[in-house]
Amino acid sequence: MEVTEAVKTRRSTRSFDPRGLPMEIMKDIENAILNSPSGSNAQESHFVIVQDERQIKNMKRFAPGLSGNPAAIVVLCSNAKESLIRGGKDSEEVLRFVNLGIAAAYILLTAHSEGVGNCPVRSFHKESIKRILDLPPEIEPELLISLGFADMQPRPKTSKHVEEVISYEHYGKY
Repeated sequence: MEVTEAVKTRRSTRSFDPRGLPMEIMKDIENAILNSPSGSNAQESHFVIVQDERQIKNMKRFAPGLSGNPAAIVVLCSNAKESLIRGGKDSEEVLRFVNLGIAAAYILLTAHSEGVGNCPVRSFHKESIKRILDLPPEIEPELLISLGFADMQPRPKTSKHVEEVISYEHYGKY
């Protein structure tokens, strides 16, 4: 699938069929993570890919935003201390979240272009997820992305008019 088409057609999937994800797709997800840019080239983020059914079931107990039965979950994690060391105060306070957002977009679009449904999830209990994944104290889970083959079409997207969202040269000028 072409990038423009992937951007236009990606929607959040909340219901998955029971198939697992092929290793080739998981390798493409890894490549999306490894090739996503990071400000100051800090590369301070960490990603935990969970495919074990028991581990996913455990995580779902503490993540009300995780719908359906995904085949995998990518946990996007930040590290404030590493961000400060590698990118300075701005990275610690803001840029680490921007970097995770960029990585999330790469993951979401890569998965969609491979025919894999996905959904970013922020509604979860951080300390429980940390404990389940054995994350060290300095690593914070910030976002979960569920992955799997959709068992139904996601609802269609509605968008604001272009003039409400985009300006040229000055605010409010399209």
